Amino acid sequence: MSRMYALRLVAALALLLPAAATAQVPADLRAAMRARDSAVARADAATWDRLTAAGFSVVQENGALMSKAERLSEMRQQTPSTAETQQRVDIQHHQDVYVRRFLAGSVWVLDIWVKEAAGWRVVAVQVTTAKQ
Repeated sequence: MSRMYALRLVAALALLLPAAATAQVPADLRAAMRARDSAVARADAATWDRLTAAGFSVVQENGALMSKAERLSEMRQQTPSTAETQQRVDIQHHQDVYVRRFLAGSVWVLDIWVKEAAGWRVVAVQVTTAKQ
């Protein structure tokens, strides 16, 4: 394999790999993540709505698929609680998208963030029971 071919291959692979996680997350995205996480725990529908994209969907732990309107309706009925401590947080950057995965209590949460004209918004969430 020629040196030039090897360099091209390494460069191409580097472009495909996600950026090196948490340290490179923009400050405004970190703030949006904290605000939305807090809104979920506090059942703050207005903040959650502001930080959630119009085309949002969530797959709940029980497998139910919910739209933004359905989840917002559910949130308005929730009782405020204390947020679970996030463990094993991993945030990866893929071009214009950030994907965050974390363990909260007994569930894995995966959320996808994009920057829209009005700021950072979550477009999708997947919640899955963690294996013991």
